[in-house]
Amino acid sequence: MTTQAPEQIHRTIEPILLDMREDLLRDTARLIQFQTVSGGNDEQERLYREQIPACLQWLKELSEVMGFRFRQWENRVAEIEWPAEGANGAGTPPVLGIASHIDVVTPAGKWTHPPFSGEIADGIMYGRGMQDDKGPLMQALYGLHAVRKSGIKLPCSVRLIIGTQEETGDWSDIAYYLEQRPAPDYAFTPDADFPLIIGEKGMCNVQFRAKWPRVAPHPETRMEFVSLAGGSRANIVPDTAEVRLRFPQENKNDVMKELVRETTRFTVENPNANVTLVPDDEAESKAQDYYEALVTFLGKAAHSSTPDKGHNAVADALRFFADIETLPREVRAFVQFLTVLASETDGSTLGIQTNHPFVGDTTAVLSLLDIGPEGGTALLNVRQTMGLSGAEVMRKAQEAVDAFRELSGLDVEIVRKGNGVDATYLDPDQPAIGEFLASLRKAYELVVGEPCRQVAIGGTTYAKAFPNCCAFGPVLPGVDEALAHQADEHMAVDSVVRNALIYGLSAALMANSGSGAAGN
Repeated sequence: MTTQAPEQIHRTIEPILLDMREDLLRDTARLIQFQTVSGGNDEQERLYREQIPACLQWLKELSEVMGFRFRQWENRVAEIEWPAEGANGAGTPPVLGIASHIDVVTPAGKWTHPPFSGEIADGIMYGRGMQDDKGPLMQALYGLHAVRKSGIKLPCSVRLIIGTQEETGDWSDIAYYLEQRPAPDYAFTPDADFPLIIGEKGMCNVQFRAKWPRVAPHPETRMEFVSLAGGSRANIVPDTAEVRLRFPQENKNDVMKELVRETTRFTVENPNANVTLVPDDEAESKAQDYYEALVTFLGKAAHSSTPDKGHNAVADALRFFADIETLPREVRAFVQFLTVLASETDGSTLGIQTNHPFVGDTTAVLSLLDIGPEGGTALLNVRQTMGLSGAEVMRKAQEAVDAFRELSGLDVEIVRKGNGVDATYLDPDQPAIGEFLASLRKAYELVVGEPCRQVAIGGTTYAKAFPNCCAFGPVLPGVDEALAHQADEHMAVDSVVRNALIYGLSAALMANSGSGAAGN
């Protein structure tokens, strides 16, 4: 067991890690290159199933070269372990966990560098997963590698836990892991922001479903509603949406004039919206008697826990559609109901707007939409704060749907998608937890040179999957731009090295007392 002061441990491992800089960058780029998009389209799913085993095999080879133990279970979850070396023989050594994941979200939006490249330009490394969560995984691994090479022997075991289903919200990977292995005594997940996140909002996905008899074309224009769709996944503010309409060639001029008027009006009334009316030439060539037009909407993607950082294209499409009186009554009724939900981000229409003094406000984002001629679905991603359970969110949503069904006469229902999670808070006033958190704060302060605050976020991380777990990095506000789930996700090379030092030092300091918590 080491008895070095935290400052001495810092001075010991920093030069070792700096010597590893090029290896760290090389291996980070290689990890980014595995196309492990979970919950994507058919092709992405095919690649995911092919590349997850290859990615885990590569991590096995890399970690074993470093001298760590590697285990994986059915290509669902894995761990890289540094077993206790400096234990004094009194009882079972404590276990420190670092929980990460190798699945990523779809690389939506316009990228200036290939999303699965790991390219470096002007001191910045680009790629899907650089912040969430492949980059931090590699930073944690190299941080541990530097500590091990320093000769420091830890009196506890450290396990780098690697999930494969974090982005889907399913988390069956971690549930399976906890069937195979006991939970770590303390843990952090490098999957959010610095400084130290001890509170997280919950998550509840509410799906609204409606159906109606197939609607007939409008009696005058003969315009048919084909579809209204947008969004890529539940936890992303949608940056694209599309309305598709179909009508006879003979009515093309009249209908297009109406659509031009409507898009012009909408643009004037909604200057922040980006709307375009275009013909679908491919659809026209397939059916000579009919013409199809697309009204497309572009927004800005962001993590759904921070809707203020994005622009919801689905909300724009719903507002546009709700005002077109020549479109089917049933569709418009459902759209008008959804428009209200999409135009706010606090859930006030459902009566779920709530606040907690530390964890913050409840947020709600309409993130997925798919409406056709005979019905549709919409998904509301709710991030409820402390004091509001997912069950209460569903109860309030059911009341709103019941009232809408009675008013509109439409066949509408709600279902809860996925298991969901409630808000969590790690109490620093509990002595053992306080010592654990103190070690993380000390590591941050030694490397960054400023006090480490304790904060809460609206996102959901693996911190909810383990006892005594918090989120810790990788984004340092004011230095790094938060780009998880956005186009051109990246991190400065200097920040990559900084984080590896913080994570390695954190593990060393947590173990310094032999109880999973370090003294100051």
